[in-house]
Amino acid sequence: MRAIPDGQQNLRWPSSDRRLVAHCSLAFSLLVTTGVINPGHAADSPSNPQRAPKAVKSHSPATRSTNAVIATHPEEMKVTATRSLSRRQILARQNDPVAVTTITEHDLQSHQITNIQQAVKLLPAVSLQVTNPRNTAINVRGLGNFSSSAQDGLENGTAVYIDGVYQTRPGAVLGDISDLAGMEVLKGPQATRGGVDNDGGAINITTLAPSFTRGYSVTGDYGSYNTANVRLRATGPIGSSDKVAYSLSGFSINHDGYIKNVTTGRDYQDYHDIGVKGQILAVPTDRLTIRLIADYSHLKESCCVTPFSTALTHYANGAAVVGNYWQRAAFAGAETLPAHGVRDMQVALPSTGSQAVDQETYGVSLDVTYRLPHGWKLENTAAWHSWLWYPHNGFSGGLGTIPGLRTLTAGNNQVYEQHATEELKISSPEGRRFHISAGAFYMYEEVPDYTRWQISAQGAKYYGYGLSPAVYNSAYNGALFRSSDNPITNDLAGYVRAKYDITSKLSIEGGFRYSFVTKSGSYTSTIVNSSNPSLAAGVLGAATSYHAFHRESEPSGTLSLVYRPTGNNLVYATYSRGLRNGGINLVSLNIAQGANPDVKPELDDMFEVGSKNAFFNKRLVVNFDAFWNNVHDYITSAAYYTSAGTTISYLTNAKHVVSRGLELETRGTILPGLEGRLSASYTDAFFASFNNASHPLESSNVSGLYSLTGNQIPLNSRWNLSAGLEYTTHLRNIGNVSGRFWRQLVFFVGADYTYRSSYYADASESSYTRIRPYGLLDGHIGIRPESGKWDLSFWGHNMLDKRYFITMTPLAAGAVFYGQLGDPAMFGGEFSYRL
Repeated sequence: MRAIPDGQQNLRWPSSDRRLVAHCSLAFSLLVTTGVINPGHAADSPSNPQRAPKAVKSHSPATRSTNAVIATHPEEMKVTATRSLSRRQILARQNDPVAVTTITEHDLQSHQITNIQQAVKLLPAVSLQVTNPRNTAINVRGLGNFSSSAQDGLENGTAVYIDGVYQTRPGAVLGDISDLAGMEVLKGPQATRGGVDNDGGAINITTLAPSFTRGYSVTGDYGSYNTANVRLRATGPIGSSDKVAYSLSGFSINHDGYIKNVTTGRDYQDYHDIGVKGQILAVPTDRLTIRLIADYSHLKESCCVTPFSTALTHYANGAAVVGNYWQRAAFAGAETLPAHGVRDMQVALPSTGSQAVDQETYGVSLDVTYRLPHGWKLENTAAWHSWLWYPHNGFSGGLGTIPGLRTLTAGNNQVYEQHATEELKISSPEGRRFHISAGAFYMYEEVPDYTRWQISAQGAKYYGYGLSPAVYNSAYNGALFRSSDNPITNDLAGYVRAKYDITSKLSIEGGFRYSFVTKSGSYTSTIVNSSNPSLAAGVLGAATSYHAFHRESEPSGTLSLVYRPTGNNLVYATYSRGLRNGGINLVSLNIAQGANPDVKPELDDMFEVGSKNAFFNKRLVVNFDAFWNNVHDYITSAAYYTSAGTTISYLTNAKHVVSRGLELETRGTILPGLEGRLSASYTDAFFASFNNASHPLESSNVSGLYSLTGNQIPLNSRWNLSAGLEYTTHLRNIGNVSGRFWRQLVFFVGADYTYRSSYYADASESSYTRIRPYGLLDGHIGIRPESGKWDLSFWGHNMLDKRYFITMTPLAAGAVFYGQLGDPAMFGGEFSYRL
C-alpha cells in the first residue's frame, strides 16, 4: 500500500463524520496502548529455510562492512522472516559509534511504506520538504539544505544512496522504490565511509536482491480517493542454474486528487506512477559476486497546487503595501477565493491553463565483489542514472502561484540531469584487532535546465497595477522569459578508515578523506515579445549572461573513542569534520546588489557522545546521544526585490550556525506479543552569526541588511517525536476458534503517533512562513497465516483528520503567502499473496 506523503492526498469529511473518525481513532489508539486485548505470544516468523546465494556484498557505501547481513541473505526478506530479519537490521549498527535510526522490513510492511516520503514519519531527526519533486530538501538534524528551492549548482548536504548508488538530485528519490527492504539514517558527517562528502548525514536505502529460491508475490490495495496500487515481483534461478538468479518487479500507483478547484470542479494532487526494475545476481565462484540492476520509473502528477494563506496590507513598520494582493486581484479580475480554503482544501483557479508534471528516472548499476586471499575484499560499484523533469504548468512557475488568477501562459523549468559514479574499495578481514578499508570515489554530473515563463493578459494587469493599460500591455502582456544553464560537476575523492582494539573493551577508530571538486556552468537569459524589456525585467528578472566556475579541495575526517563494558553495551565519543560542497549561482544575478556567482563550501565540525545498549537477550534496544555541530559558511539564500516587486533569490553563506541537541532511540518487546518503539529528538539549530541576511517580505520596504542571528535555521523543528505500539497474537488466544485454518491465523493491531514542532518553511524566515506544530495518529489492523503466504490488513493515516501546512511561500508582488497542505484522514486496505 502506498502510504500518504505529506501534501499529496486529502479527504474532506462532514463534521459529524469527522467526530466519529476522531472518536473511533482515539478508541483504537487506547485499545492498543492500554493493552485491553489479552496479551499473547508474538508469532516469530516460522521456519521456512531458503537457499541463500553464496555471497552478496553490502550495497551501501556508508555501511558496507557492518550492514552485510541485509544483503548477504536477501531472499530471507520475506514476510515469513520479517521479525527475525528486522531484529538483525536493528542490531546491525549497535557496535558502530554513530547515531542511527533504522527502518526495518517489518516497519515497511506494517506502515505501508514504499518510498522515502512515507518513511519520514518514522525518522524524527529527518525533515523532508517537497514543494514539487524538483524542489525538494532532505535534512538531518537541521542540516542538508536550507530550502526546497531547486539548486542545480549544488548537491544536497544529506547524501541519499539506493543500493550503494549515490542519488544526486533529491527529487529523483521521491517515487516508489521496487523491492524496498530497509532504510537507515546515519547522522552527522559520514564521508569517510565512502560516497560523497556530506555534513547532515547519509540515508542508506536497500532493496531485495534476487533469490535462488523461486518465488512470486503480488500486493494490491485500495483506499481513499480511489487509491489503487499494484506491486509485483518474481525471482528465482535462471533455468536450473545455481550460479545465476534474477528478479523482476514493478509497480503501478494511482489515486485521484483531493484539492478542489472551486471554479472548475477539478481535483488536483492526483498521481499516476509506474516503475519496473530488473536484476541479475551471479555467483560464478566462491570468491566472485556480481549484481546488475536496471530500473525505470515514470511519475505523472497533477501536483503542487497551493491554497492561499494570507496577504499583507501593511508592512511591519505600519506602512501600507501599495498594490497589495487585494488591490491587484480586483484590478486583474481574479476568481473569488474560497472562504475556508485551508479547512476545506480548496483553491480558486481559472478554467484555462494546466498544472501537471512528468518525471522520469532510469539507470543501471553494477556491483562486483571479489574476495582476495587471507580475507581481504575488493569491491567496485559503477552506475549511470538520468533524471528528467518536464512540467506542463500554466498557473505557476518561477514567479509563484497567485491565488485566483492565471498570470502565466507557461511556467516551466525542464531539466535533463544525468550522472555517473564509480567507487573502488578494498578492506581487510573483519573480526581482527586491526581493521582498515580504503577507497576512491568519482562522480560526474551535468544538469541542463531550460526555463520558459510567459506572462498572460491577466498577469499583465496584475503586475501592471498602477500603470496605464498601454504601458503594462506593451511591457508585460505576452512577454516571454527564456533562460538556460548547464552546471557540470566533477568530484574526485580518496578516503581511508581504520579501527584498532587497544584492549578487549577499548578501541579507537576513525578515518580521513580528501576531496577535489570542480563546478562550472554558464547562465543565459533573454526577454522577448516585450516592447519594454527593461520594465518586463522587473517581473521576470534581468536578461543576463555569465559563466561561473568553482573549485575546492577540502579534507574531512572522523575520530572516535569507543568503550564496551559488556558485549551489549557501548559508550562512544566522536569528532567528525564534514562538508556540503560549494557551488555556483545560476539565476538572474544582479552583481551590483551584492550577488556572487561563487558559493563557498559549508563546513561542519561535529562533536557527539552516545551510548548504545541491548537488554533482555537483545530484545530491547536503548540508544541515546548528544551532539554539537559548529557549521561555518552555512549555505542559505539572500534576495533582492525588483521594481515590480518580484523577489530574486540567490545562494549565499551565513557566517556561523550551531546545531545541538539530544536524541533517544528505543524499541523492543514490552510484554509477550506487545512491541513498541520510541524515537525522539531535540534539535536546537540556529544562526549564531548571520547579519547580512535579506529582509523578510513584511519588512522588505526597509533598505539595508537584516540580521537573523539567534533565529532557528529554516526547516528545523526543535522537537520531533515518533512512537508506535504493535500487538501480535494468534487468533485462538483472543477467543474460541475451531478448525486448523482459523487456529493458525495471526492477528495484529498497531498505532503510531508522530509530532513535529513549529519551523520556518522558507529561507526568508518571515513570521508568516512559520508552520505551526502538528501531530498525526496512524493505525493498522490485520491477519495473516503463520506461513506468511498472504496478508490482509486495513490502515488509517492521520485518523484525527488534522489540517496543517507543510510548506509556506512568500510572493512579493501583492505580498501574498501560500502553501501546501498535509494529508487529511486516509483509510484503505491491502492484500498480499506470495508463492
